[in-house]
Amino acid sequence: MNLPSFPNVDLFSAGVNALNGVLVARNPSHNRGYAVVGLIIMGFFGGIGGGVTRDVLLGEIPAPLKNPAYFFVCLGAGLLGLAIYRYADSLEERFRTRILAFFKSFSLPWFAVLGAHRALDHGLGFWGAILVGLAATTAGGVFIDLFSGVTPEITRPSEHLVTTAVLASSVYTLIAIHMQSRTTFFPVTLIAVGVAFIFRVIAVREHWAQIVPYEAPAQGPKVGV
Repeated sequence: MNLPSFPNVDLFSAGVNALNGVLVARNPSHNRGYAVVGLIIMGFFGGIGGGVTRDVLLGEIPAPLKNPAYFFVCLGAGLLGLAIYRYADSLEERFRTRILAFFKSFSLPWFAVLGAHRALDHGLGFWGAILVGLAATTAGGVFIDLFSGVTPEITRPSEHLVTTAVLASSVYTLIAIHMQSRTTFFPVTLIAVGVAFIFRVIAVREHWAQIVPYEAPAQGPKVGV
């Protein structure tokens, strides 16, 4: 299958994640007294961190270095995040946990599917495609957490980020490997993105629990913050 270009979707996803990165960095759990430039950097981590990680793993020149539109989208989203926090402080938490969470549920499967497809294009197998899809989806958030001195969200009971990424990558990779040249990229993508999107929306809305060992209670600083 040939990978078509989805510049609008990719840029939209980068913008959503950049906006989310700034708002997350302003949370009490992450806020380390960042300057404005520091918050913008966190926005860039969220917006292009996953895509750059994906391209580096596959030995490609990162897409943001070839297309300056990523810079302006992430910068604009970062400034929007600062404005929301400054002028709509009372609505910031609701916006981030509801409206932005919905758009993020749309963007996450796209990152995973595009990562898995490019991995298959580079000759990687089933497991390699899933791992690249997972890295493309979660790396940006991991960068934000690590720079803020917070345990990465993907290692804690969270909003099914890993589950969604693995589900989207697995569904796409399984169908792509099985069908090979007998189908096209677009319908397979719609199936994988649709399944993962529906799963995450329902999981977040219904507060589906993740498995936590009963005999290993949470310990350490700022647990539950």
